[in-house]
Amino acid sequence: MTRVLGLLTLIALLAAAPGAAAESVRPDNPAAGPAAGPAAGPAVGLTISLAAPNITVSDPLVRLGDVFAGVNEKTAAIAVAYAPAPGKVLTLDAQWLGRTARRHNLDWQPVNPRDHVMVQRQSFVVRAEDVAKRMAAVLAEREPGIDFSVEMSNRSFRLHAAGDDMSDFALEDIYFDKISRRFEATLVAPAGSTAAQRARIQGAAHRMMAVAVPRRPISRGEILRENDLETARVRMEQVQSGTAADMKQLVGMAAARGLRAGHPVFAHDIERPVLVPKDSLVTLVMQGANMRLTARGKAMDSGGQGDVIRIVNIQSKQTVEGTVVAAGQVAVKPFGALAEAHPAVN
Repeated sequence: MTRVLGLLTLIALLAAAPGAAAESVRPDNPAAGPAAGPAAGPAVGLTISLAAPNITVSDPLVRLGDVFAGVNEKTAAIAVAYAPAPGKVLTLDAQWLGRTARRHNLDWQPVNPRDHVMVQRQSFVVRAEDVAKRMAAVLAEREPGIDFSVEMSNRSFRLHAAGDDMSDFALEDIYFDKISRRFEATLVAPAGSTAAQRARIQGAAHRMMAVAVPRRPISRGEILRENDLETARVRMEQVQSGTAADMKQLVGMAAARGLRAGHPVFAHDIERPVLVPKDSLVTLVMQGANMRLTARGKAMDSGGQGDVIRIVNIQSKQTVEGTVVAAGQVAVKPFGALAEAHPAVN
């Protein structure tokens, strides 16, 4: 009987001792947390509960007050684990929670084995587009008057850093090759912090130029109007000789072929609008000092504003040359073979 009682006592003592860690020991594991110091006294008269199933901490340490609600101020300040790295998640399972509560004399125990607390570190994310904008600003200071567009080699780049200020990062050790237009730099976030995250980045900087481009697809023969166009930043290597970069060069012109939205337009892509199609009927106009005569004719050529084309007078069958002045109208010089012409009706 004495041996049985001794065995039962030993089992009870082992059950009350702190258990082994459920996870491997590593800096982001609660089992590898800092020394907690002496256990706190019991929280008399306080109802202890889990603070929340998901918590975010701003310090590199997780404290009892982060995990448990209802603890006194002194107990709440006790560090019990290292916080996870920015962007990572630490799971405190039921076994760890129960063991920690017993170690610090907290009147709490898991309701079921699935009880847990998810811990995250307060952090912000530096993305590829954030770095590109910052690098473009740096290059603009180095080479004033040049518009740069920066492209990261790793377009999916993301860096989590401790803190909540998304702009709190710096670029150090910047190298920029003016010939290849490629750069390298070290990203530091948060800037100036001894615990900052660091990453080596690289990419290319493209010189940009503002050009007029169609806002929408333009069909062949369609006349370009100002609301059909917009200004876009285009890489200079894409702006070839003959590019109609100025909006004034495009407004009022007709598309010689289909034009794509957002793409530069070349001089051979546009033409003056055809006001007089070939074989169409036109009005011949002869303007004298005190008289304006008109006649009907048939265009032998196509022509736009200001073009000189040939027309056959329908009544006299005589071919004359005239200047296109409007849609369906051709001006001829006085005595320009306007046979059987008649005064225009105003």
